[in-house]
Amino acid sequence: MSPPASGDAPSRWSSNLLFLIIAIGTEAGIANVWKFSYLAGANGGGLFVALYFIALVFVAIPALMAEMLIGRHGGKSVLGTMNVLVARDGISPFWKTFGLMATAAVFLILSYYCVICGWMLNYFVFGLRGGFRGIDAAGAAAAYRRMLGSPGSMLCYSGAILAITAVVVAGGVNKGIERVSGILTPLRFSILALLLIYSVGFADIGAAARFLFLVDWSRLSAGVVVTALGQAFFSLGIGVGVMLTMGAYMKAEYSIPRAVFTVAFAQGLVALVAGLSIFPLVFTYGLAPAQGPGLIFVTLPVAFGRMPYGQLFGTALFLTLSFAAITATTVILETLVSVVTEFARLPRRTVTYGLAALIWLAGIVTVLSFNRWSGVRPLEYVGISSSKNPFELIDYLTSNLMMPAGGLMVALIAGWALSSEATRRELGMRNGPAFHLWRSLVRYVVPLAILVICLSIR
Repeated sequence: MSPPASGDAPSRWSSNLLFLIIAIGTEAGIANVWKFSYLAGANGGGLFVALYFIALVFVAIPALMAEMLIGRHGGKSVLGTMNVLVARDGISPFWKTFGLMATAAVFLILSYYCVICGWMLNYFVFGLRGGFRGIDAAGAAAAYRRMLGSPGSMLCYSGAILAITAVVVAGGVNKGIERVSGILTPLRFSILALLLIYSVGFADIGAAARFLFLVDWSRLSAGVVVTALGQAFFSLGIGVGVMLTMGAYMKAEYSIPRAVFTVAFAQGLVALVAGLSIFPLVFTYGLAPAQGPGLIFVTLPVAFGRMPYGQLFGTALFLTLSFAAITATTVILETLVSVVTEFARLPRRTVTYGLAALIWLAGIVTVLSFNRWSGVRPLEYVGISSSKNPFELIDYLTSNLMMPAGGLMVALIAGWALSSEATRRELGMRNGPAFHLWRSLVRYVVPLAILVICLSIR
């Protein structure tokens, strides 16, 4: 691996084990507990799971390898890496736009992601106060509406998530992110394992297993395929520079293919364990699995109110989701901090707390979109017919435009712009069938998959 072209020596993960723990903690986040569960419920259970793992192997893993090798090859922030590749590897200056777009996307994503993470913390506190005890469907729906209708409360909880995140990131890569993730990631996986054991003992685990593992191919449709493809690809955070930054901190002796397969396997395992923890309760208490995003916040609390030790189970689940939020937000914020400290040469603490404050302020737009601005349609002010409120527009911009565009750029940079020798060296692979398979997938299959996702977006 070639060293960075100039500037101070970048941070490095202190051990391969800690790097893997942090990567797994980042990737196996809320999307693999909350979103995977409700998407599986709404898209045929076992059929969605099978398609998800197929997409993980043939699309998401090759793309994640591509992003991480770009990061380690450049050795700097997402912006700095693009500058290095243009100057040293001779790729087109056009690719600098990826660094700019990824940085903007991460800021916007973090502004609303921290609000959603705040919901997890809100419900954890709700559980500590005994809120799940005896709750029924009307009570669960009312609690959810009450949370969304309170902008002050949402800002407090998102602020708490950002404050914790900023303190961790301000401590640095080794003394901050590694230490906290090294504790929280194993702890939350242990809690998730205990929740699974509970579901095995007190709920209908057989019905959940049949739902998640029996594939009904008669339900196969283009919509299910695209949904599974999108979940596999974007739940890994590809295309916004987060995994590029993690790759930049990797030592040369770490194997990128081994790391990516380990992370992807762990991510898939966490998703399945989450499903096997949640769906037994859904079936035991006669609830509907296809409830969409409300599965966690509206449907499951009804089960918590009926089941033995439901108060404890519900509180533990949202504690796990809160831990998942923090392990993800620390690495996402580090992506922004690395850019600013690299170019502005300001102290890390100043940059970290300043960015956290700006992100919290930007999050006000998302918070108000669920209550006071729920009827505001910004595009209508410029003569464009649209039903999207401000949050929905930001989500559409980042999730449906910027992330796919970023993922496509990652595939094109690794597959076409960089030389075969450079990518093979970073991957530590011989010039054999395995490398040529990866390169073909990145060059052709990954871009095609992204285009299919984009064409399906409305």
